[in-house]
Amino acid sequence: MRFLIAAALFVISVFMLVFGLAQRTIWAPPEAHVAEVSIENPSSLVVVPNSVLTSYPGTPVIEAMGSETVFIATGRQSDIEAWIGAVSHNQLAVGDAKTGVQAEFVIGSENVGTPVGSDLWRDFTNDEIDATLPVPTADENAVLLASDGVTPAPNRIRLVWSIIPDFTSSNILLIGGGMVLLAAFIMNLIAYQTMRRNRGPRRRTPTPPKPPRYRAKKTKGNAPVKGRRSARRRAFIAAPATLSVLSLLTGCQLLPAAEPSPSPSASASDAPPAVVTEPQLKRILADVAAAALSGDDAKDAKLLKSRIVGPALAIRTTHYKLQKKSETVAAMPAIVDSPLSFSLPAASTAWPRVVMAVTDAPGDEALPQMLVLQQDTPRSKYRLWYNIRLMPGAEIPGVAGSDIGAIPVESDSLFLKLEPKALPAAYGDAINKGQASLSFSLFDTAEDEFFIQVSASQKKQIETLTEAKITFTHKLGNPNVPALSTSDSGALVAVYMTDTYKIKPKSAGSAVAVSGQEKLLLGTDGSTTGVTSVYGNMLLFYVPALSEADKKARLLGVTQGLLSVKVL
Repeated sequence: MRFLIAAALFVISVFMLVFGLAQRTIWAPPEAHVAEVSIENPSSLVVVPNSVLTSYPGTPVIEAMGSETVFIATGRQSDIEAWIGAVSHNQLAVGDAKTGVQAEFVIGSENVGTPVGSDLWRDFTNDEIDATLPVPTADENAVLLASDGVTPAPNRIRLVWSIIPDFTSSNILLIGGGMVLLAAFIMNLIAYQTMRRNRGPRRRTPTPPKPPRYRAKKTKGNAPVKGRRSARRRAFIAAPATLSVLSLLTGCQLLPAAEPSPSPSASASDAPPAVVTEPQLKRILADVAAAALSGDDAKDAKLLKSRIVGPALAIRTTHYKLQKKSETVAAMPAIVDSPLSFSLPAASTAWPRVVMAVTDAPGDEALPQMLVLQQDTPRSKYRLWYNIRLMPGAEIPGVAGSDIGAIPVESDSLFLKLEPKALPAAYGDAINKGQASLSFSLFDTAEDEFFIQVSASQKKQIETLTEAKITFTHKLGNPNVPALSTSDSGALVAVYMTDTYKIKPKSAGSAVAVSGQEKLLLGTDGSTTGVTSVYGNMLLFYVPALSEADKKARLLGVTQGLLSVKVL
């Protein structure tokens, strides 16, 4: 019997192994899906939308040729469309089974810019004659093809979707067949050992004689039972069946009803995307750091303007002037791109777009810096508006992940304790008046070293200048106030506050003396008519939501620099 079982298992294992190998060889799918397109009406730009890239499963590889240089870029389809605008271009589309992928010409204006070097692209390649680039299809990824943006783009395009065969069923058959074959071998071995153990000679034991057996005759008739006894018997037999049916029906009723599986809410699925990915941001920061390094080395503000604008440019421009006047003036802290310890892009499909990032220069002396970048239009670059040194011990509140992004906050938002654009005036009033200011209670100043030092310096100057009158004015220095929401409905706000110090002598024979950097910039020791000094402060605030009654606005970082010194 064991030999028969072993043989059956052997036959089953052979069938499983044969079918498993057949799935890997005879019935294996093709290696790839291929789509080739030749563009008859060339244009300077070609778009491969996400609908074409997702025609087949997997990650397609795009190959382009037909021009002296080939530029391939990937990005969110809406971003590519925003960059193209109303420019004439070819767009690929999926036709029917016969036509396949075809090119459709979209009439528009002439292109006047090059897509090479744009900050919108997630990935790109730029080669001569032909180029190849794998294109992930997630997050609405699309492709833009060009040469230099003016001459015709590549007119021969090939899309290849590599097919990764699914050998799950084949693996199950092969593994199962191997296990069954092993079981057949073990069963055959057991049967063989049993046969050897039982094959020795045996003696027959004689059987004793058996006496005759008495068999009583049955007196019960074989006729079927009738009458009431018969009815009771049928009822007795039917009862268990009835009970079993009822128990089955009851079991069916007790089964819990199927609950619908959860699905993402409309608000989550319709949420705007993060404006940059981490590789994009690292590439942008590297360009910003390179521009800052070239400007710092040459002490030339013109070298900064491609990547640095606004308050960051204003403070650095004045500092270059001071460095040229005296070699004793130390360089400003370098703007570095790595290591990147924090990133918060805006979640938006509109412009301008904002990104906040924290980088840290090597060494213990340098403090981490918050870099605030902004892209004004689809065709412009991200440029640095603020580089703010974080204060020692500053803690950034909880924010959304960098792959999700944060909702931008308007500069006049009424959902915060303070409007972002009103921060400089309110904070400056608290510095000037202390607890007498109406806005003093809105700020957490207990451990705010900048507030403590500036307010103490102002008081000291008032006490010291007996022969002159000094006034302090703090106000919004630039209307661009980028802000991004935090997880508790508050906001991170970067704002520019200018401090104006005006000193005038009280009597005609008195003069106002200046020293240090103010003396260098003014070019003289002082003035008999008075002096006005202006400082710029790039500030980073956390501003809580209006509903958070127990929270106050908190200064997280500051970068200060002298802007100008003038004689009254």
